[in-house]
Amino acid sequence: MLHMHQRQSRFELFIYYAVAFLLLWEWLRPLQDFTETSHTSYFIIFIGLTCLFTFFRLKWYVTFPICAGLILLALYLIFYQSEPSYLPALFADIQDNISLMSMGMWSDMYPSFRTLLFYILLWLLVYLLHYWVVYQQRIFFFLLMTIVYVTILDTFTPYDATFAIVRIMVFGFCLLGLLYFDRLRSAEGVRVSQKARLNWFLPMLALVLVSASLGASLPKSDPKWPDPVPFFKAVTNQDGSAGQNKVGYSTDDSSLGGPFSEDRTPVFKWSGKEPSYFRVETKSIYTGKGWEDASNDTKPTRLKGNEVPNQWFTNRVKTEEHETRVDMESNYRFNHAVYPIGTVMLTPMENIPLQMMGKTEKIVPSTQNPPKNLGNYRVSFLSPTFILEDLQRIKVPTKQQVNQQVGREYLQLPSSLPERVKTLANSLTETKDNMYDKAKAIEDYLGSAKFSYETQNVAVPGRDEDYVDQFLFDTMIGYCDNFSTSMIVMLRSIGIPARWVKGYTSGQLYETQMDGSNVYEVTNNNAHSWVEVYFPNRGWVTFEPTKGFTNPETFTNETTANNDQTDDQQDEKDQPASDQQENEQTQQPQQQEPEQPAKQEEKAAKAKPSMVHVGSILGYAAGVIVFLGFIGWMLYRFRARWLPIFIVRKVKRLPDEEAFFYAYAALLKQLRRRGIEKKPGMTLREFASLIDDKEGNHHMSELTQFYERALYRQEDASALWRQSVKLWENLINRR
Repeated sequence: MLHMHQRQSRFELFIYYAVAFLLLWEWLRPLQDFTETSHTSYFIIFIGLTCLFTFFRLKWYVTFPICAGLILLALYLIFYQSEPSYLPALFADIQDNISLMSMGMWSDMYPSFRTLLFYILLWLLVYLLHYWVVYQQRIFFFLLMTIVYVTILDTFTPYDATFAIVRIMVFGFCLLGLLYFDRLRSAEGVRVSQKARLNWFLPMLALVLVSASLGASLPKSDPKWPDPVPFFKAVTNQDGSAGQNKVGYSTDDSSLGGPFSEDRTPVFKWSGKEPSYFRVETKSIYTGKGWEDASNDTKPTRLKGNEVPNQWFTNRVKTEEHETRVDMESNYRFNHAVYPIGTVMLTPMENIPLQMMGKTEKIVPSTQNPPKNLGNYRVSFLSPTFILEDLQRIKVPTKQQVNQQVGREYLQLPSSLPERVKTLANSLTETKDNMYDKAKAIEDYLGSAKFSYETQNVAVPGRDEDYVDQFLFDTMIGYCDNFSTSMIVMLRSIGIPARWVKGYTSGQLYETQMDGSNVYEVTNNNAHSWVEVYFPNRGWVTFEPTKGFTNPETFTNETTANNDQTDDQQDEKDQPASDQQENEQTQQPQQQEPEQPAKQEEKAAKAKPSMVHVGSILGYAAGVIVFLGFIGWMLYRFRARWLPIFIVRKVKRLPDEEAFFYAYAALLKQLRRRGIEKKPGMTLREFASLIDDKEGNHHMSELTQFYERALYRQEDASALWRQSVKLWENLINRR
C-alpha cells in the first residue's frame, strides 16, 4: 500500500503540516504567562522552520546543520552574549550538567542546558507529528493532550485559555475530519477527485466554525470553583485546617493570598549581638498572582572555602563585621541555609559542600545525597550602615543602567498590571527627586492608617484580578506578602529596581549567655517577606513596608566632609546620560576642548574590547559552520561507502515479503551513486548484463531473475529473497 504522502498533492500535505504547526504553537503560547520565559519567539521560529524542512523532505545532512546552528544561535542570544568564548563556555556547561544528571541533581541543571534539551524535545516532537499525520493518519491523542495541557494551565495558572480552547477545537476537528476521510479512502482503495474532497471538507469546516462561534458567544455561568489553588495548598498542608494555610516557609509563591493559621513550631536558634532578618531566597518575576524565579538564573556557584561569592554592598557603604551561630532544628524539613544580608562566610559544623543558586541566592548542599537540613553552622556577615544624605543624592537610574548592573528582571512587570497601580505610585513620588525619598514615600504610604495587618480575612484574587491591585484599592487588608509585593510593584512602575525576599525575622529572645550575647528562637510564626532596593554604586538596601515590623538595617544622618566631595564626583559619573549632557552644557567651552580627546580615547578603549568580543564570537561561529559544512560534504561525497551498512540493517528488519522489493530498489540507487546508472529504455536484464560485464561474474543477472519471478510471476517473494540475500549483500557492499 502506498503511503499517504505518495497519494496526496503537495498542497494537501502543506495544509496538514500547517494545522499541526498551529496545534504545536498552542503548547508554546502559555509559556510567557505562567513562566518567566521571555524568548518564546525563538522556539516558534524553530518549530516553524523544522516543519518546513520536514514538509519539503530535505535530507538529514541538510536539515541537521541548519537546525543545530539555529539552536546554537538561540542559546548565544539568550544566555551567552556576555561570554568572551561562547562555544567553550557552552561545552563546559554541558559537561557540568551531564555530571549533575549522573548524580541525580536534576533541579540544579543550568537554564541554558534545560533550554538546549527543550529545543531537542521540540525537534523530536515535530518528527513525531510528521509520523502521526503522514503515516498513521491519526492526531486524536495529540489533540487530547493539547486540550488537557491548556485546560490545566487555565485552571492553575494566570494563563487565560478562553480563546486558546476555541482555536484548538477548530484546528483539531478540521484535522481529525481530513485524516478520517483519508483513512476511509485508504481502506477502500479508491481515488477521490478534488471536488469530492471539497464536498467533504467544506460542510465539515462550516459545521466546526458555526459550533465554535456559538460556543464562544453564548452566555456561560460562572465557575463553581473559581480558584482551586488555595484549596489544594490547604489540603496538602498536613498541619493546617481545611481552607486555611499554616504559616511557614514554602517553595511555591506562584499564588499568594488567603488566610493562614499560626504555627509555633521552632525552626532554628541563633546567637549574636546584631539583630537581623535571615534570608532564604529572593524572587524577581511578578506574575500578577505571585512570584516566580528568574528565567535567566545563572548557574549555581560553589562556595569555595565556605566563602559566599555575592557582593551585597560596594566599598562606599560603611559596614561592620559580625558573627553568629545558627542551630537548625532537627525536624526542619528543608536543607537550605538561613543567613543575613551581607554574609561573606558560611561554615557548616559538618563538612558539607555548599552552592548558591544563582539569582535566587538560595544556599543549599551540592552533594549527591544532601542531608535533611544543614544542622549547625557559623555565619560571618557585614552589617551595613547607610548614610541617608548619601542615598538621597542618587537619582532614579535609567533602564539601560539597571539592565547592565543587576538585570532587567528587577524592573519586570506583567502587561496585565492595571494602570491605576502605576498612577498611584507616580502620585506618591512625583514631588520627590531621588531614589530613597521615592522608596520611603511608598513605604510610608503602606504603613499609613489606610492599611491593616491581618492574617485571617485575607482575600484571594480572582481570575481577572491582580494581587497588588486588589490589596491597594479593594481590600487594604493583608500580611507581609501583600505589603512587600505591593511596594516592589509600585517601585518598579516608576523605574526603581527592587526584589522580593523571603525568610525569617529575628525571632524571640530565648536566653542570655554569659558573654552578654543573646540567643533567639525563630519559629514558623516568624516567616516573613520584605523588600530589597538596588541603589547604583551602593548595593541592596532593605526596606520594611509591613505594618508592625521594623527595618533591621541601620540608617544614620552622620557624614564626613572628606567623603562628600569624592561621592559627589562619583555620583556625577554615575548619572544617566541626559543628566551628564545637561551638566556638560553648563561648563565653559574652554574646559570642554581639552577633555574631548581624552573622552574619545576612553570610548575607543571601551569599544575595542567589544569589537574584539564580537569578532571572536563571529570567528567561532564561522569556524563551526565551515567545520560542519566540511563534515557534511565529506559524508555526502563518500556516501556510497558507508550507506550500505545502514541499508543492510534496515533490510534485515523488514518482513521477508517486503524485503526483496525494497532491497532491489536500494541496490539500483546505490549503483547510481557509484556512477553506474540505468539508462531510459534499458530493461533490468540488459542493465544486469552490463553490471556483470564490469564485475566479471553473473551475480547481478541471477539476482534480477529472482526479482522478476517475484515481481511478474508473483512467486513466493519470501522464499526467493532467502535464496538471493547473499547475492544482494555481495553486490551492495562491493566498493
